[in-house]
Formats: sequence, structure tokens, C-alpha cells
Amino acid sequence: MKVEMIETFIFQPEIIFAVLTDIPHHVDWMEYPIELTSLNNGPARLGTTWEQNADRLGKKLILLNTCNLYEKNRKFGWRTEKPFLAQVTFLLEPERDGTRLTWMFESEESAIVQLAEPLLNRQTNEMIRKSLTRLRAYLRTAL
Repeated sequence: MKVEMIETFIFQPEIIFAVLTDIPHHVDWMEYPIELTSLNNGPARLGTTWEQNADRLGKKLILLNTCNLYEKNRKFGWRTEKPFLAQVTFLLEPERDGTRLTWMFESEESAIVQLAEPLLNRQTNEMIRKSLTRLRAYLRTAL
């Protein structure tokens, strides 16, 4: 499954990058994680690992993430190893009055989960859309 959304923000890339890489505060604006349970080698950089409790389709999941993409003020991402394989990538591109943010989510679903892919795709789209709205509000209030 692959989901991609693009949003333009009035903030410069370095401001958005700082928020994206502030892992303890993901729960303040992301729709998906509900609690950070561990963070190793923080702040975020290549190799940083963290564990989060999340809610997906009404089911509590424990996610184990590792930062595998880090280009300051340009690209940030992580690979989720547990309970399923997924890649989250944020690309930041400066624009005249702000930043174009591309949020990509790719996952490798097992055979049984593939049956629910249309539902998971809709839920992931909704989660990213809500998170982008919350990110916009968080940027306005936190800065």
C-alpha cells in the first residue's frame, strides 16, 4: 500500500523539520501515535529508535521505529519494523512563501491484511489528512 499527500505551509523548511524530528511531540499533532514509550539515541538522527503505542482500526498496536532518512531541513523518515513493515517519509521543498511538504507512507501487508487494504488505505489517507491539519495548528501555536 502506498499513500502520498502534499501540503504547503507558510513556515520555512527548518521550522517544519524541527517539528517533524521532535519525536516526543509527535503525539501532540499526529493522529496515529497515542503515546511514546521509549526513545533511544534522541534527538532524531540516523539510527534513532523509538517505540509508540498507536491505535489502528480500533486495535492497540506497539510500533517499533528506526530513523533511516535524515537530510537536515530536507528529508526525514523512519522504517516501522513491528507489527508490520512500513516506511514513513517526509520531503520538504522550499517555496517562495513557505514549504511544500510531501508525506509518504508505504507498507508491506501480509496476505490476510491485503484483504483489508481498501479500508487501511482510506484510514491512512484520513490519518495523514487529520495529522496535516493538526500539524498546521501545532506550528501556529507552538511558534
